[in-house]
Amino acid sequence: MPDDQANSIPSLVDDPVDDVITTLRDDLLGGDGFLVVLLLTIAAVILIPIDGAFRGGAIVSTVVGALLVLTTLSRSRVSTKFRVIGGIIVGLSVTLALISVIRDIQPAITPPTGFNKLLVSVGSFSYCVVLALCFPAILRRTFAHRRVTLNTVAASLAAYLLLGLIFMSMYRFVNIVNGPFFVQPNVNGFTFEYFSFVTLTTVGFGDFTAATDAGRAVAMLEALIGQVFLVTIVALVVSNLGQGSSSLRGLTSPTTNAVGPNPEATIESSGETSTEPR
Repeated sequence: MPDDQANSIPSLVDDPVDDVITTLRDDLLGGDGFLVVLLLTIAAVILIPIDGAFRGGAIVSTVVGALLVLTTLSRSRVSTKFRVIGGIIVGLSVTLALISVIRDIQPAITPPTGFNKLLVSVGSFSYCVVLALCFPAILRRTFAHRRVTLNTVAASLAAYLLLGLIFMSMYRFVNIVNGPFFVQPNVNGFTFEYFSFVTLTTVGFGDFTAATDAGRAVAMLEALIGQVFLVTIVALVVSNLGQGSSSLRGLTSPTTNAVGPNPEATIESSGETSTEPR
């Protein structure tokens, strides 16, 4: 066959490099991409230690947490009402963090009293609630994927890391309303995150221990949820990578969930076909 005729025939083989680039671009920038959610979750985990490093540290970590929440709710395609509620709580958390910085309140170091205690209690609780809103939203969208891809893995890993942040904020809240949380002294803001992820992974170094029954109860709950989530959801997603997600869908209702109806499942059940994002 002449070269000019061979060159005129379109290639039937896709370039694997282009496929990888397209996949990564969709996962990062696409409306259904959870890679950016995973990256924001990792950033939130990394930035927690700067809470007490300088005066504005709490604002930086809170703003990153706010971006994480808003991005998660957007990518999860929850209802407008759910997103509005999340946005209101995010705004409240950022505002209270700003006020706490202005008033130079550091509850992990000096127990607040009076109005300051009320202020940081509401701020800590609102931060916990807004993170907790993201958890079912991520799982809901994860189980809606028709095919288990790296995007699905990123969503499940983001949810797992989010558990550590949720319980960290719960420990901080307990420390404020029923503190001190730890038996040991020399505690700072990062100590709560450290204790949370050590408990989540059931490593249990023992260098920090809960001082109250409320703290021990929350720590037990985190250890149980962390192990169950890791050996079921994450393991199931990773083991089914590249396959259909019928096995994942069996864990949740095909048409409804905690944060609203599943539009893809509704279309599927009506006999119509649609193209599901990865």
